[in-house]
Amino acid sequence: MKENRREMLKMSITLMIYTLIAGIALGLVYTVTKDRIAEAELENVISSMVNLLTDENGNTIVNVDEIKKIVLEKRNEMGNVLFEDGVGTVISPVYEFETGNARYFVLTGRAVGYGGNVVTMAAFMLDKNSGELTLKAIKVLDYSQETPGLGAKIGESNVQERFFPIPESGLKNGLKVDKDAGKQSADPEKVKQEGVVKVSDVMTGATITPRAVVSSLNAMYKFLREKYLGGEE
Repeated sequence: MKENRREMLKMSITLMIYTLIAGIALGLVYTVTKDRIAEAELENVISSMVNLLTDENGNTIVNVDEIKKIVLEKRNEMGNVLFEDGVGTVISPVYEFETGNARYFVLTGRAVGYGGNVVTMAAFMLDKNSGELTLKAIKVLDYSQETPGLGAKIGESNVQERFFPIPESGLKNGLKVDKDAGKQSADPEKVKQEGVVKVSDVMTGATITPRAVVSSLNAMYKFLREKYLGGEE
């Protein structure tokens, strides 16, 4: 009987040690994996911002080191809700840069697409002289739940280029996709002035996904103009 008890105790201690070691190992793996994921997310944010803050000639508007610096400084602010308008959501932080006669603001927003949230990053430029805001560029960061061949085409650069540049005259009344505005046959560059994004010819059969992008852009513009800048013109 005593021998059996000793064996059971020995087995229990052995199992306890194995469990403890396994728990520590899993904890270390989780920590390392979490850190790597966080670093990858930061690199994605930085590369997306560099892309947004590059002009049509391929020149960076803001120094890359400055972009990296501000992203790292604000890394602990990432992911908080700054503003909601019932359709789109703006997520922290706001990145701000100043160069020459312009101020640049990079924001991130989300809205529900066909399969889930579609996340978009956008760069707005404020002209210091006129006080006008322009949507300079966008980058769709996450569309992983959208339908391949339909909504997932939002990831293509030629599709995203339809969303910019848009002047404040087109932003004020809220952006719309061409199907909602009834302007499917219009010239894509001309209707941008009115806040219409023509995608029906490059995203045939997909309206919900581009609508999610314009919803997030509308929320970003509202937040930037009405809250962040306090309506200043």
